[in-house]
Amino acid sequence: MYEIVMPQLSDSMDEGKLISWKVKEGQKVDVGDVIAEVESDKAIMEVQSFKSGVVAEINAKEGDVVPVGKVIARIQTSESKNEKVVKTPGTTVVEKPVAKQAEPKPKAPVAKHHSPQETINISPKARARAAQYGVDMQSVLQKTAKDALHVKDVEAYLREHYFTPKALQLLDRYGLDLAGFTLNHKINEAEVQEFIDKNETPLPQPLSQMQKAIIANVTASAQKPVYRLYEHIDAKLFVEHDAYSITAWLIKIFAKVMMQHEAFRSRLQNDALVISPNASIAVAVADKKNLYMPVVKDANKCSIAEISAQLQSFKTKLKANSFTAADMQGSSFGISNLGMLGVESFDAMINKMTRVSQR
Repeated sequence: MYEIVMPQLSDSMDEGKLISWKVKEGQKVDVGDVIAEVESDKAIMEVQSFKSGVVAEINAKEGDVVPVGKVIARIQTSESKNEKVVKTPGTTVVEKPVAKQAEPKPKAPVAKHHSPQETINISPKARARAAQYGVDMQSVLQKTAKDALHVKDVEAYLREHYFTPKALQLLDRYGLDLAGFTLNHKINEAEVQEFIDKNETPLPQPLSQMQKAIIANVTASAQKPVYRLYEHIDAKLFVEHDAYSITAWLIKIFAKVMMQHEAFRSRLQNDALVISPNASIAVAVADKKNLYMPVVKDANKCSIAEISAQLQSFKTKLKANSFTAADMQGSSFGISNLGMLGVESFDAMINKMTRVSQR
């Protein structure tokens, strides 16, 4: 059985979001077929199958956030055609054919009962919450079939007992607490919506993997010391060569300077300075929600026309939301340019190990 796991698409990625499945259980796949799309902390990537076979099972739903390395699908290959996939709640087992053996006679299940006189192990918080809402602990115990009760068991009982399924969906969507409602009747969706409207309750928007990565990166960047030097340059040559943008010319100029001064191509790694052989420069681009730093790789080897073409491709990928993890890797210097918006001076965040110049 060939297992497909959540891939690690970048060094900083520890979980990924399953965006969409391109296959269904029982569908035949070949080597190289795209089976899913996954959102990493940098971009949306395609997941391919490296073996041919039949999709035996899919272990994650679209929208699930899955840790790196966890199995998201299994493919039954020709080598595993005699294997059988057995699913039990919370478990997946691959059974291989073995010699038939006499099966022991199963024992009759023993039902467990709790008498009213039995002492039930109840946490103090659970007991307080049950008393607050007048909940019979025996009812909760019978519902959960547990030997010990915690506050989450009481709350689960209250949710199911006093709210309709659609009302619960609204509760979860808005992150509402049970304390805002009088629990003496079955509460429906309309009543929860009325509560939301009356209290002008804001709707939480879950963060994408990209947004989480940006927040983590900006938070880390804010801790780094920044030394500011300002200088004026004669921009006449930019005007005379306006067939290409100022950003393209800046990348060309900085790439040349970086090759003359290796410190601009170096980074600290353990107890050594690692010096890149070429000048690869990241450039900040953004849409309404996300900030990206795609890299013009080996810019010192590129003509101004080639650099301009790469910047144009970044704009295309930005609109199509099609940046890949590879687009973001390999820089040792970065440029953030807001001059086209009339900004004369600003302080840019340093992107991880990237040095940033600003116009």
